[in-house]
Amino acid sequence: MKLKKLLATGLAAVMVMGLVGCSSSSKSSSASASSAASSSTEKVDKLEEVKEAGVLRMGTSADYAPYEFHTVIDGKDTIVGFDTTIVEEVAKDMGVKVEYTDMDFDGLLGALNADKVDVVLACMTPDETRKKSVDFSELYYEDSNVCIVRKGDEDIVKSADDLKDLKVGVQSGTTQAGYVTEDLGITEAKQLKRVPDLMLELQNKNIDVIVTGRNVAQINIGQYDGLVIGNTEVGQEVAETSAVAVKKADDKVDNTAFIESINKTIKRLQDEGKIDEYMQDALKLADKQEEE
Repeated sequence: MKLKKLLATGLAAVMVMGLVGCSSSSKSSSASASSAASSSTEKVDKLEEVKEAGVLRMGTSADYAPYEFHTVIDGKDTIVGFDTTIVEEVAKDMGVKVEYTDMDFDGLLGALNADKVDVVLACMTPDETRKKSVDFSELYYEDSNVCIVRKGDEDIVKSADDLKDLKVGVQSGTTQAGYVTEDLGITEAKQLKRVPDLMLELQNKNIDVIVTGRNVAQINIGQYDGLVIGNTEVGQEVAETSAVAVKKADDKVDNTAFIESINKTIKRLQDEGKIDEYMQDALKLADKQEEE
């Protein structure tokens, strides 16, 4: 009888200890889970992420001289231009190197939101539509728009209404495309991914006019016989401005310090008078490439 009581008492003690152990283990697991959950909700600082990687990944569309275009340097195909000079300065201030990714203009923001690139510099205007999907830095450049036509047609466009009776070409995804198709309602305008393709279409008389930025027009007309800038102010009311696009902040990533760093570089370049200098250098480089 005493033996049975002793066995029963021992079994009870073991069960109590087991319960205490389970309780302690449960609390420990709960604490670990809570800690992990807290860690997983902590936002990543985008600037620190780029610095740790040592690389700033730039997305661009390198067919838009003088902003970005291809040339051969030391036997190697290289992306150069105004925007590449700007991003190199941004990267230098961050203490990192630049990695370039070239793609169609209308695919740039998609690549940015898919984390394939960290920034987009491609003479991109921060219009209200784009601001809904990405964030932008301060403006670093502003240019006017012009119409490119065939020689002899300089006065073919006197007003915006004249464009409605012509075959208009624009680069897809640009502010000029939005101006022509949405503001002017020319939905049948030919939209191509690359400016050189538009120039050929104009040269071959498949379109009558191209609406694009002045700097881009000045560079490109020198490469195609018989093309000139028209005598018109059409498109001037829609300025071609440039800003750096970055992915919007979300519950995982904080881009505040990242944008502040970019803006700080832009302000430094503006204060030093470097912006116009960089554009002139890009224009000269593009002109030199034309001659070669």
